[in-house]
Amino acid sequence: MRPATATTAPAQHPAPIGASTTGSPSAAPRLRALDALRLLAALTVVLMHFTTRDHGRWGDGVLPYELFPGLSDVLRYGYVGMHLFFVLSGFVILMSAWGRSTGAFVASRVSRLYPAFWVAVLITGTLRWLWPTFDARSPAEVLANLTMLHEPFGVAHVDGVYWTLWVEMQFYLLMAVMVAIGLTRRRVLFVATALPLVGTALTLTMPGATETVTSLSWASMFGAGMVMYVIYRDGHSVRLWALAALNTAQGVLIAAVKQTSAIEAIASGAEVSPLILALAVLGAVAAVATIAFVPAIRNLDWRWLTAVGTLTYPLYLTHEYVGWAVIEALHPALGKWPTLIVAVGTCLALAWLIHRFVEKRWHRPLRRRLEALFSPPRPTAGSPPRQRAESVHQPQ
Repeated sequence: MRPATATTAPAQHPAPIGASTTGSPSAAPRLRALDALRLLAALTVVLMHFTTRDHGRWGDGVLPYELFPGLSDVLRYGYVGMHLFFVLSGFVILMSAWGRSTGAFVASRVSRLYPAFWVAVLITGTLRWLWPTFDARSPAEVLANLTMLHEPFGVAHVDGVYWTLWVEMQFYLLMAVMVAIGLTRRRVLFVATALPLVGTALTLTMPGATETVTSLSWASMFGAGMVMYVIYRDGHSVRLWALAALNTAQGVLIAAVKQTSAIEAIASGAEVSPLILALAVLGAVAAVATIAFVPAIRNLDWRWLTAVGTLTYPLYLTHEYVGWAVIEALHPALGKWPTLIVAVGTCLALAWLIHRFVEKRWHRPLRRRLEALFSPPRPTAGSPPRQRAESVHQPQ
């Protein structure tokens, strides 16, 4: 899951759609419908984990697909929420990076990702230690997880959903390198062409490569989002839409050939249809394109869309074990449907608490400190010391 939240668009001008002459992310309106789409993707994953993914939390040796047969047949395709997250990341993170310094970009990502993640790791790690039916993680594993860099070192996840964060981190590293060398349209389009082609080829022919560099299987989804942002920023062209279509086609191909088995490995029940999964991936890309390019949706200024979108990241990070604990505790007394509603509601409430008391409180101060650290002010020759000290870079 990508915690991409900087859905602030470039300022609108009577130039191509989304074109900006200022280059300042702070000057532009927000694509609020993208915020709500992020929450929709997260809720799809949440419901899949509760009603479709194999686990014994419903009791009596019953698997979720047996308890929710019809719903499970649909929600096994909730795996496409991952595709949607990565398309959104390609779009939104490129938007966030354009016009920023490397230090400002890194500060923005670190301050956005880590505060909620630290709290989520501690909550889940503590729950796994206290709850009698959960396998505990060792203190060393919990500490390693707090870095968000544990996966390449073979340290077990405190929560299995963290696998997407390492995929995201690889994309962020790529973006940081591009910002450092100079983020230009030509370089973005080169990366959005070459990297997905390499990633798709390796995914289909050398599965071991994708186990080491986990972002390769998802490069086409990031690429599709990046190209759509270039279209949004600079205007439509046949070449750009052809590149977006090429990336989407690669994502569809990987889903149909490789990812049906990934879903079936974690979810018993009906076989996963490659055709339906492929169409769902296509729908995920189309949903982002609809929000970006249909004026009636792109220009929605309903603040509640952004408000609900802020729950996405903490919900994704904490839902699995918290929800399973609620299901185990309440299902015997309440039955399946009330328990499912309470489990989802509890996870949303916890997400709101983390956003309200962690993200809102710590994001901006941490970002300012990191920007000051990574992008120290450059004193003007001949400026007196006091003036140089006061010319601290201000975050956008």
